[in-house]
Amino acid sequence: MSEKPTTRSTVASWLQASLGAVCGVALGALLLKRWHDVAVVEAWLNARLVAAIGLADTDSIGAAVIFPLDQRWVGFLVSTGCSVALLLIPPFVLAALLVGFRRVTLTRGLVAVALAVGLLVVVNQMRLAAVVASMRLWGFEVGYQRSHVLIGSAISTVGLIAVAIVFLFLVGRGGRVRRSAGAR
Repeated sequence: MSEKPTTRSTVASWLQASLGAVCGVALGALLLKRWHDVAVVEAWLNARLVAAIGLADTDSIGAAVIFPLDQRWVGFLVSTGCSVALLLIPPFVLAALLVGFRRVTLTRGLVAVALAVGLLVVVNQMRLAAVVASMRLWGFEVGYQRSHVLIGSAISTVGLIAVAIVFLFLVGRGGRVRRSAGAR
């Protein structure tokens, strides 16, 4: 009977992996708990973006984006389902796990997360701007329904697929810790 004894490096590896998992889950829980704060920033950012590109004279109040339409102020609320906050959780958790299990380096994990976060924010801002454009084009009710259900879903789906591909490419290409030539 030859049992392999537990070595310090094995214990250290599992501790590192556990720490990575805990960090990822903690970041995910924090984003889940503070989603409204993220939505407030998103509304502020979208109001500035839409005004800067000349689409509408927008402003934000809390997590709402408002603008004049047909001599009245209208808008929409960046709710839990409309916020990017929940979409940010998977990249953080996955990168933390991959770094913890030493499948990718810390630098590669941080770059992948930063790029995923940036792209997810851009995609969501495009979706929110499409809501404003549609409401201005087709009116409040029809514009909101078309943009939120159809146009917004298409933008989100294509964007999420692109972000997932970029993220997986970054964490998957050559990021593994290499074994020495004699190790088996």
